[in-house]
Amino acid sequence: MIIQRLSPLKLSEIETALRNAAQHRGATVSGSEPLKAASVFTIVHPALYDKLLSAEIRFALFLPCRIVVLEQGDGSQLTAVSPVQVARDFHHIEVAAAVAALEHLLIDILEELELAGKHIEFGLGATEDQMDVRGTVAQRIDSHGSKIEDLAGTGEQDSPGG
Repeated sequence: MIIQRLSPLKLSEIETALRNAAQHRGATVSGSEPLKAASVFTIVHPALYDKLLSAEIRFALFLPCRIVVLEQGDGSQLTAVSPVQVARDFHHIEVAAAVAALEHLLIDILEELELAGKHIEFGLGATEDQMDVRGTVAQRIDSHGSKIEDLAGTGEQDSPGG
């Protein structure tokens, strides 16, 4: 079984919204693979994955979960594999609650992206895996503990007035 949703967001807008949706649910997007008219995002939720793998190691075959985003018209089609269906194929009833929680997580993320066109949050900015620190200047403090940036001013307000 496949889980699918349509989002009004364009392919270029999906990553930020997907990272926000995952973060709200304790998951992270650990990677993305851009293709021509699609992207594949890897979703990681360590607590849920630990429960599944400790109960049935064969779940390592489909973890971490992936969401495929295809450009479609003015928006995007979001697709993921159903963890519940995979559990049925393994005939392992004991992990039903953890598998249901993982599927619920994926559905919640996809549904948030489905509704994202109404209230887009672009405040996340760059994440750790997207940072480039090559040009970063370290904080400079002299031997007395004074920051050089604090000492650089004239001591007066730059723009007096009302």
